[in-house]
Amino acid sequence: MNCTCSKSNIESYEKFELKNFNALKISSTADVAYFVKDEAQFCSLFERYKNINVIGCGSNVLLSSLGVREPVVLTRKMSEISFRKNVVEVEAGAAVQKLSVEAFKNSLSGFEFLIGLPATLGGAVAMNAGAHNQCISDFFVSARVFDTLENKILCLDKEQMQFSYRNSLIKKNPNRYVVLSAKFELIKAEHSAIENKMKENSEFRKRVQPSLALPNLGSVFKNPTLQDGQVQSAGMLIDKCGLKGYKIGGAGVWENHGNFVINYNNCTSSDYTNVVYKMYDSVKERFGIQLECEIVRMGEFSESEEEKWKIMSN
Repeated sequence: MNCTCSKSNIESYEKFELKNFNALKISSTADVAYFVKDEAQFCSLFERYKNINVIGCGSNVLLSSLGVREPVVLTRKMSEISFRKNVVEVEAGAAVQKLSVEAFKNSLSGFEFLIGLPATLGGAVAMNAGAHNQCISDFFVSARVFDTLENKILCLDKEQMQFSYRNSLIKKNPNRYVVLSAKFELIKAEHSAIENKMKENSEFRKRVQPSLALPNLGSVFKNPTLQDGQVQSAGMLIDKCGLKGYKIGGAGVWENHGNFVINYNNCTSSDYTNVVYKMYDSVKERFGIQLECEIVRMGEFSESEEEKWKIMSN
C-alpha cells in the first residue's frame, strides 16, 4: 500500500484495506482511496472521476469482500464543527457522537439522540438518522451538497432535502448528491437536562442494541407501516420467525434483537447477504410483508449476492 499525493495534495493510497473504515469490519480492498481535508479537495475529486464512493465511518455500508474498483473518498479528516450562538455548522466527516458532546458543552439541546451512534454527519443527514423520538431533520437548516450531475455545489434548505422516515433527497438519488456540510439551529437548555437525556439514551442503546465490540451495520430493515397505518417492529417480525442466533458462515442474527446482523467471525459480504436474505424471505413468507433494507452496498458483488439484493429491492 503506497501513499501518494496528487497535484492538489490529496492524501491517497493504492490497494487500501477498508476493514477499519466500516462498522461491520469486513475486509475489502479499494483500488484507490483518498482522504479529503476540505470541500475544495472533495469537489476536485468529483470533477476528476465520474463514479466515486464516499465513506464516513461506514455505519450502514456493506462493503464487498471482492473489493471496490471505483475510487473511495474517506471523509474522516473533513470534520470541523463550529458554533455561533445556537447555530452549528458541521462538516460531513464529523463523528455525530462528538457533535452530541460538543452541543452539550455549549448548552444546546437537539442532538442528545446522537450519543452512541456510530456515524458521521454526512451519512446521518443522508439517511435522516433518528432515535428516541428525535431525528437529524428536526433542527436542520440547510446543507451544502455537491451535485455530481451538474458538477456544482448546491445549498439546500429543509424542504428541498425532502426528509422523511430514514430518507432524504440524498438517499433517493444515489450517486448524484453528496453532503459536504450542514447547518443546524439548536435550542438553549440547562446542562443537567441535556446530560440526563444523553445518559438515558446511552443506557437504552446498551440495553437493546449490540455494543461496538460486536461489529454490525445497525438496524438492517426499516420498521414497516401496514395498510392501516400501524407501524410494526421489523425486529419483532424477525424474532417471530425464530431467527435469533441464526448464522451463515461468520455472520448471524443477534441473539438479543432480530434486526441486527453481527460479524461474529470474519464474515464476508456473502455471509451477511445470505443472512439478510433469510430474514427478508422468512418475514415475507410468514407475514406477507416485504421488509425494506436500510443498508447501502459498495463494491463489486457476486452474481448470487446481486440476485438476492435485487429481489429484496423489488
